[in-house]
Amino acid sequence: MPRTCSTLEPQASVANRRLTVMDQLLQILLWVLLTLTEWIRPILVPLCFVVAWSLVALTVWQLVAVTRDGMKRAQVMHQIPCAECRYFTNNHLLKCPLHPKTALSEAAIDCTDYETNNLINL
Repeated sequence: MPRTCSTLEPQASVANRRLTVMDQLLQILLWVLLTLTEWIRPILVPLCFVVAWSLVALTVWQLVAVTRDGMKRAQVMHQIPCAECRYFTNNHLLKCPLHPKTALSEAAIDCTDYETNNLINL
């Protein structure tokens, strides 16, 4: 039996009802958002001001902390005496024949076998 206009009408009315319900829900959602925006508006400018300056302060704080930590690390690294040692070979395969595992590391700071390279031969 072929479909007629009368059999298609209930399907069209169901689709129209769905659209009107969705439209009503969207209008309610929009009204709620607009109402919330009106309530928040007096607080929004000071809140954004505080958040923006907090981010700036946090960035400056992190830059200061990174610089301070880098300076501390550089001071420790400058205490390593290997480059001035008599046994230092300046070869990437064997930097120090006495202590190859600790050469040019923080463990070499108090090396007991350190001898200065500038010894005066008598």
